[in-house]
Amino acid sequence: MKHHNICISCVLPKSVPSIKFDERGCCALCQKTIEDKQVQQEAASPKEGLSDDINRIKERGKGRSYDCLVGVSGGKDSSYLLHLLVDKHKLRCLAAYHRTPFTPDVIDSNLRRLVKKLNVPLVEMNISKESHRKSARELLLLWLKKPNPIYANLACAPCKQHNHEVYKIAKANNIEYLIFGGNSFETFQLGAGQFRNEAANVTKPATVWRQTQRMFMVLKRGINILIRTPALLRYFPMGFKAAVLFLNNETPYLRLRYPGIKTMSYYFHAGYDEKAVDSYLSEVGWKLPAGCHSSWRADCAFNEIKNYMFKRTSGMTYMDAYLSNMVRAGVLSRDEALKRIEVEGTISQQRIKEVCEILEISSARFA
Repeated sequence: MKHHNICISCVLPKSVPSIKFDERGCCALCQKTIEDKQVQQEAASPKEGLSDDINRIKERGKGRSYDCLVGVSGGKDSSYLLHLLVDKHKLRCLAAYHRTPFTPDVIDSNLRRLVKKLNVPLVEMNISKESHRKSARELLLLWLKKPNPIYANLACAPCKQHNHEVYKIAKANNIEYLIFGGNSFETFQLGAGQFRNEAANVTKPATVWRQTQRMFMVLKRGINILIRTPALLRYFPMGFKAAVLFLNNETPYLRLRYPGIKTMSYYFHAGYDEKAVDSYLSEVGWKLPAGCHSSWRADCAFNEIKNYMFKRTSGMTYMDAYLSNMVRAGVLSRDEALKRIEVEGTISQQRIKEVCEILEISSARFA
């Protein structure tokens, strides 16, 4: 990657049409971070009250079979989270897992070996793999005919059902707390050119008001897209659930539907230390899938296709956003991010081929 084609402060490409750059070549997100110094280090730093939160979870778990339900994918962050909750905080956990059509065998093995080591029961979510595979194939074919970011997002809509399934599993097992392992650097700020406050929001868990605002914003955008793209009408029910009802684990719908169940995004409270995560995974023999260039999002091979789609239509990938968020938070230098993007930002043709075989689509179309 030529360094003059990216932000002078982070590693976002200047080819992203929705993100504005000033005359120096600094992106809107970095400009916002410079203006708001509080964003620096906030994402990685532990917050006060974590011990109180853990004690509260233990207290509410008394008389129940489990203290909490943990959503796991087999990826690095949720795997490390499970270790922390069991070994450090001594919580009695139930793990909820869905093996998607695009979960590599090695990731599945990593997870099953870990829950056995930690002595954590594993329950699998009731989500159809074939339905997921079918809709992903249909939407990918539509994208190949007319590349559009909306197809990329809809292709992963079935995974949003995870956010509903964990509530159902928690209710069935009389569990009051859900704990999740998404880290604060994962925000994919494609609309950052229009919404400059996204930089500050990276470090903050969602509030009901923010979630409600986002819900109506997404709904409005969805209606506008349907008007322009009638072919998407058949996917409206799936898209509505994914983008409005189950967009994340704290949507207004889920909070109202399951008022007795509380959520916690652990890394937003405890801070996120990528080196500690990688060190633990190395100790327990966590393995990277073949052809995968990064341990982040290694749990889903379809992520490689999405990176290809977003790069083609929007000028950036998830890895561009992830590393840039870490640079803005001050936990990674720009030089370190540049070195990592050269390797981890490279799209793996091997993984694309694996996905194409699952979907029965020629991988030559992604060369």
